[in-house]
Amino acid sequence: MIERWLLILAGLFAFIWAVVRARVQSITLDEADTYFWFVANSDVFYPFPNNHVLNTLLMWVTTHAFGLSSLTARMPALLGAIIYIVTCYFLCRSITDRFSLQFPVFICLVFNPFILDFMVAARGYSLANAFLMIAVAIPVWGRLSLGVSCALASLALGLSFAANFSFGFVDLAGFVVILTWAATSNAEAPPSRDGAGLGRIVALCVLPGLFVALLIGGYPLAHMKRGDLYYGARSLGEMTRSLVDASLYQLNPRFGGSLFKVMRFLKPRMLPALGVLCVCQIVVTRRLGKVSAMLAGIVTLAVVLHWVAFRFDRLPLPLSRTGIFLLPLCTLLVGAIAAAPTGSQWLRRGMTAVFLCLGCYFVLCLRLEYFKEYEYDRDVKDVYAVLAGLNHKYGVTDVAASGVYASPLNFDRVASGKETFTEFRPTAGEFPVGKSIYVMDGTFDRKFIDREGLVVIYQGGSTAVVVAVKPGGRIPAIRIEGDILLRRRMGARTGLSPQ
Repeated sequence: MIERWLLILAGLFAFIWAVVRARVQSITLDEADTYFWFVANSDVFYPFPNNHVLNTLLMWVTTHAFGLSSLTARMPALLGAIIYIVTCYFLCRSITDRFSLQFPVFICLVFNPFILDFMVAARGYSLANAFLMIAVAIPVWGRLSLGVSCALASLALGLSFAANFSFGFVDLAGFVVILTWAATSNAEAPPSRDGAGLGRIVALCVLPGLFVALLIGGYPLAHMKRGDLYYGARSLGEMTRSLVDASLYQLNPRFGGSLFKVMRFLKPRMLPALGVLCVCQIVVTRRLGKVSAMLAGIVTLAVVLHWVAFRFDRLPLPLSRTGIFLLPLCTLLVGAIAAAPTGSQWLRRGMTAVFLCLGCYFVLCLRLEYFKEYEYDRDVKDVYAVLAGLNHKYGVTDVAASGVYASPLNFDRVASGKETFTEFRPTAGEFPVGKSIYVMDGTFDRKFIDREGLVVIYQGGSTAVVVAVKPGGRIPAIRIEGDILLRRRMGARTGLSPQ
């Protein structure tokens, strides 16, 4: 009972952490673009890779029902987080009875920093991962009739695809593997128990998912432009490195001390050690269990499909976030191999020890202020607090912002509704001269700052973003530091002019 509650409390902590991050983190470029391009103008089904249709649809519902904020925009991702965490809990309890393995595998599934990032970010990856894991969990659970299991797994895969089209190949691999499992189970079962013919099994495995995928994503998928699909890796090695680097990025420096040093030493060694132990366990056991075989089939077929599309149609391979589905599948696969009752006891213990180290590393990577993929927007919320204070006190409205900052700043402007700014227009190339305020990258745009004689009044606490003004204008060229920024934030929230 205590062991079960430890798993539940770990999952609950992960979800609370995600909610807090959704509330406090700056909105990023892709999140803001999703809102303005597809949600604000109700163009939910517009065909573009950035439009993760199911997430966009739910985002339209939450922002219209509860008003616009970083939390309401991220509610669909948080819904995916709940589904994902609960599903991982049942999967870990299903693959093994050993709590010493259940717990670290669960931690690795839920606290992987890259997966945790996209449990928060207002994108479709959270929902897509969650429904993919449901499709895997249904045959593992094995408590439903074969027909119901097929229909629900199919439906989950269809929803996964509708949440993010980059999951298309892995969802197709899931369809094939689950269909194979269902056909095999049906052939082995007595006819009187289920009474399902092969045709009915195929229909139940295919039709529910196909229906929901076409219903939600059919129009944008049919009208997607081939030229828009440019983001991705150019080799399997690049794909793998992007996922490994994202998963191990980065230890929180606040967790200092000897444990930090130990984790830094173990960082390049844990995954190779886990891989070697996994291969040795397979060689010793000479076979895979049903769960391991199913997961290995999905992973292998998904990678092969991506490689074939890349080799013959030049469709880029998954890169970083577009390959995020491989992380939970591979984690669960290795966990299932470690849980095998046959094989070497020492190998199982070794894999459990590595999982414990990896889980500890992931926990020490917990971050509250930024996403790995969008770290450049980490300080945007503070930047808007500065701009809001200047707007209230000096009445300035003409702001020039570089492209990566303009859309998130517009999100904060619309969400606040208390400032008199006009829309921030993203600057491409040379900045316009004569503006009262400039928001730019202090390193990249240093030449423009020096040429125009601008004075930096705010420097991002963690990134290169700066707020700069022309000396001698309405805005005093006085540096805004931490305590002043706090008052700017309070002024932006209350609508009062900070003094």
